[in-house]
Amino acid sequence: MELKVVAIGLRIHGEYAIQEILKADNVRLVAVMETEERWQTVADRYGVPFYQDYSLMLDEVDCNTAIVCLPNDLKTDAVIECLKRGKHVISDKPVSITEEELELLERQIAVSDAEFSVLLTERFNPLYVKAKELIDQGAIGDIAGCIMMRPHESTAQREEPWMYENARNGGLIVDLMIHDIDLALWMSRGEVREVMARSLHTRFFADKPDYIDFAQALFVLEGGATVHIEADWLTPRNTSWDCRMFVVGTDGTIEVLIKTGEVILCTHDRNHRNVMEEVQEYDSVCLDFVRRIRGEQPQVLSAADCIASARAVLLARRSSHSGQLESVR
Repeated sequence: MELKVVAIGLRIHGEYAIQEILKADNVRLVAVMETEERWQTVADRYGVPFYQDYSLMLDEVDCNTAIVCLPNDLKTDAVIECLKRGKHVISDKPVSITEEELELLERQIAVSDAEFSVLLTERFNPLYVKAKELIDQGAIGDIAGCIMMRPHESTAQREEPWMYENARNGGLIVDLMIHDIDLALWMSRGEVREVMARSLHTRFFADKPDYIDFAQALFVLEGGATVHIEADWLTPRNTSWDCRMFVVGTDGTIEVLIKTGEVILCTHDRNHRNVMEEVQEYDSVCLDFVRRIRGEQPQVLSAADCIASARAVLLARRSSHSGQLESVR
């Protein structure tokens, strides 16, 4: 089956998604849409038509698959329109920035025959894949809890000023923590029961008093395991991101260190040691999406997984606004 792909928006991870999906066999980019003419150079590079209206593009172009990388507040409407037209869709995260948007999207997914996915790329990071493998093998027993850190530098905001607007971006919790809660749910095979979160504005962005740049959340999963996530936009410029994960089990611990490329395993019979091996096969969220469309294995990320992580971070943001413990309704 040939996949004829259109790109609806090129913001943040748009060009990355195009490059990744084209690594699959029998996939072709057929058109690009962006609201600003400066993006026409991307369409020219691939030799495809350029549009500034995605509805018109979907009317005129023969396609069966769409990549959606619009500003966050515009993604849900575009994804729903594609699904209504029977197009498979992979969207950048977050796909929805309000609980109402997510509910509308979930309803459309339920009645659509097309596949849906989100660029939750960390599931395909070899370090996290190794940690998941160890957990599934029972290397550390049952998960009691984990601590995750996602510091980021604010490069994207300088390139895309709308990201400074909470009403358009959705806020730090929704935009960044979604990777970590997705990893936690994937590794634990659990579901979020309740969450307490706090977020704040620091002096780092003194000229943007409403901009949230630091947040923490404590999720409680079914069965009682906890997930503590810290995310920020405060990483000093020109430094590498120091994302980390520390998982505590009944028989040991696993620590993932992105900066150094290590997976540290500690068990009762052996002390801390790096167990990360050389990666043998390349995989990505876009290749996984193509496999799902074609009914091929393995399939790592489902539409239900994407909805679950989106719902979890929206619940956490609600807690940060209310100042209360929020439970799944």
